[in-house]
Amino acid sequence: MSQDKLALRSGLDRSYIGSVERGERNVSIKNIEILCNTLDVDISYFFDDERFSLHTEFLKQEHTKPLSERFSFTVHYDKQLLSWQVKGVLKPEEVIMISETLKRASSSLPSGKIKLFIDNRTMMANGQPYVFVPEVMGLWEELQRWFIPRCELVIVLCNSKLMQNQMKRLANRSGINKIQKILHAEDKEWLLQEGYKLLEAHNSEQPEKYIATH
Repeated sequence: MSQDKLALRSGLDRSYIGSVERGERNVSIKNIEILCNTLDVDISYFFDDERFSLHTEFLKQEHTKPLSERFSFTVHYDKQLLSWQVKGVLKPEEVIMISETLKRASSSLPSGKIKLFIDNRTMMANGQPYVFVPEVMGLWEELQRWFIPRCELVIVLCNSKLMQNQMKRLANRSGINKIQKILHAEDKEWLLQEGYKLLEAHNSEQPEKYIATH
């Protein structure tokens, strides 16, 4: 997020944000809270030691990849399960199209009984974890609200503590937190198995991996 955009979204002066970023002035607790809310993270995460150095140029390169390489979904009819995987950077206009596609796909499953399995483990750019930009977050929140009355369980696998924090805040805002489990671990294969275990506890057996793939 640029200093201009951060200033616009936070209501703080751009020159003030620049001086804070350069370490030229102290920051009040009130302004730290404002910045955290603007960046959509908890204050506890704000002081976490997790760091990324992803350059915007890599994000532009990710956008040139076909959408099929960055997003895919599967309908498991016998398990009443809709699963999808985000494997790259998504633009807001793509998320709008994805949302409509997922809504159509879920229409073949019994409303109120749908289970969502969302795999963001490989949402990476240049080998580093990537999270949703604010414009995309708003669209995901709308999609979550739409799914709430149609779902009984939602499992989300995250690529970082930042995404886990982001997804928890999003779930609290949308109200889907009551039926959603958000997981993160350094070991991605272990994380996947933990997600399957939650489904097993719900279904008494592990879901088949692919039934109808798109």
